[in-house]
Amino acid sequence: MFGAALAAGGVFGAKHALEADHVAAVATLVEETDRPATTGAAWGVGHSIPIVLLGAAFLALGLELPGAVMTGFEVVVALVLVALGVRAIAGRQSLGRRLLSHTHGESEHRHLRLGRGAIGLGHSHADEESFAVGIVHGLAGSGGVVIGMTAAAPTATGGLAFLGGFALASVGAMAVVTAGWGRLVGYTDALRIVAGLLSVAVGLLLLAETTTLL
Repeated sequence: MFGAALAAGGVFGAKHALEADHVAAVATLVEETDRPATTGAAWGVGHSIPIVLLGAAFLALGLELPGAVMTGFEVVVALVLVALGVRAIAGRQSLGRRLLSHTHGESEHRHLRLGRGAIGLGHSHADEESFAVGIVHGLAGSGGVVIGMTAAAPTATGGLAFLGGFALASVGAMAVVTAGWGRLVGYTDALRIVAGLLSVAVGLLLLAETTTLL
């Protein structure tokens, strides 16, 4: 029972991590780091935290996640996707020639030139941003379904195994995807624009679908 629940959670976690809105969001952040796999893993960790915590709590109390809460998070996720996409597109087209690059340790950061200086001295760290986006994504889409499936598990051990498999697979799947995408982005800037356009498109579609439910 434990092994089956763990495997089921892993399969569902990998599938969940590769949903269009998740991949679109993280793809826009990959260009800001030379460690794309870490950025993807950070999303997976952030994404898993609210699901695991709420799933365990709902499992113990036998509760269900209100539909209104899930819808609200869907709207937030849609807006975040659009914002990330616009930033990726603008950053490569209108701002590309005005970016000032410098390093901190082994990581490179870029800021918008303004005269002899640069604005945005509070650095945009892809790992931290990816972690935060993952948390927001946690309760949107099929995240609520995961919590519901956990609460419906016949045993607490099975429910916790399902959550564990889900979390591990989410982190691993997104790390692999972003590592591959990071290699491709290193060869052509066009893919960065594609990532931005994809993020905006998915965000607008998600927003349109969600607002019809309000």
